[in-house]
Amino acid sequence: MQITKWIRSEAASGQALNIHSVKRRRPDLLEQAFAGETPRGWRRSLIDAGVDPYKIVHDHEDVVECAVCGTAGYVLGSHLNTVHGLTGEEYRQEFGSERELSSELFRAHRFRSKPIAGIDHWERMWSREYIIDWVIRLHEEGHSVNFSSVSTFSRTLASTGWVLFDSWDTVLEASGLDPRVERLHPPGVQWTHAKVLESVREFAQLRKANGRGRLSASLELAMRRYFGTTGDACEAAGLERDEVLAIAAYDEEPKRQLLAAIRALEGLKGRERKQKLAEIYPENKLYKRIVSSHYTSLKKLAIKENIPPRLVATVTYRDEADVMHELDLLEEAGLPLTFKTFYDNDLKGLYSAIMKTGWGLERLKVKRVMTARFPAFDPLSRQLRDRMIMLRHKLEISRTSAAKQVGLSFSSWCNLENGEGEADASSIHKIEKFLTQHNTPSQGFIR
Repeated sequence: MQITKWIRSEAASGQALNIHSVKRRRPDLLEQAFAGETPRGWRRSLIDAGVDPYKIVHDHEDVVECAVCGTAGYVLGSHLNTVHGLTGEEYRQEFGSERELSSELFRAHRFRSKPIAGIDHWERMWSREYIIDWVIRLHEEGHSVNFSSVSTFSRTLASTGWVLFDSWDTVLEASGLDPRVERLHPPGVQWTHAKVLESVREFAQLRKANGRGRLSASLELAMRRYFGTTGDACEAAGLERDEVLAIAAYDEEPKRQLLAAIRALEGLKGRERKQKLAEIYPENKLYKRIVSSHYTSLKKLAIKENIPPRLVATVTYRDEADVMHELDLLEEAGLPLTFKTFYDNDLKGLYSAIMKTGWGLERLKVKRVMTARFPAFDPLSRQLRDRMIMLRHKLEISRTSAAKQVGLSFSSWCNLENGEGEADASSIHKIEKFLTQHNTPSQGFIR
């Protein structure tokens, strides 16, 4: 097979064969290893090719790229906070939960997971593929692979699998196993929608009668599996959440005050709205407990209490109105809408929002830079750089991918995008052609 031949060739030439490295170089082969109703996984693919998974060469990228501005760094936490005013949670809400906040090398150095069921690790960081590899191996060696059993082997394996796949049933299905069968090894309760609802109601009666306060792990998992959340399962059983779940009781008055404070944010925009929201949640500890206990999140609070979602958005520039409001404030203060103004007033996040969405783009003042810093044949290089950044965000690709598609080296692309070093006319011509192919506008951008 193609995959076996490729593995042998790479191993013979000393190339890296860890999952993350292969995913960058040959994602098609990695996908092939995990395809079909009974995937063999990457570990088994290596063994079939005569390669010991414990003796492969590992290669990890030492930088991770910021999805907002394209800056590459070892870790992004400080950069996101100081440059864009974002927490890691807000960053992932905006750009996707799969976005990493640290480089592969950083995560590999911090990987300290213990052996699982007496078996040492052969990879140095978690991934969806590595989770599947583990489930396949445990199943092959006769271990039970339901969630409870795997949790006893390794809570990290179980919890990471749940997070990356959203449920343990999905992990089992991706591993070519039937969740309905694996769930019963060792024997347990055969859950159904009706059985879950019946058990929830019985638990509520017991809790009311003798103060029993905590669900069994099996029932809680079944509630999540069949209804999405424990709260939704309670609602389907015709019960309030606090009749089943161990929720701290509060007077209705603090709850009314919380809802009134959130509704009072109506009319506020941009930074002002987010700052006021932060005073309500999470800085107010009582309100934070009420949200987590009775609603689980601000988003669910807004849905249940019929509150406009934008009022509880933790992203500063939630929509076009937020951006326009901030630009109005700058103009009222007599400040020109240039990048220097954004930088001096700690509004780089506003500029990033404009460049990513196009909101308010036409209001920005085009600012040229000294031509001595750029090739003489490219007097509009500042616009070129911004078009490059805009197109990457539009296509949702990294600098590495963009450079590859254009036909440039990674360093050449970075030099042009950062306004550093020298670039020849041929490179600029290739980029212009790439921009034209994707209908990227050529006027009105600043950086």
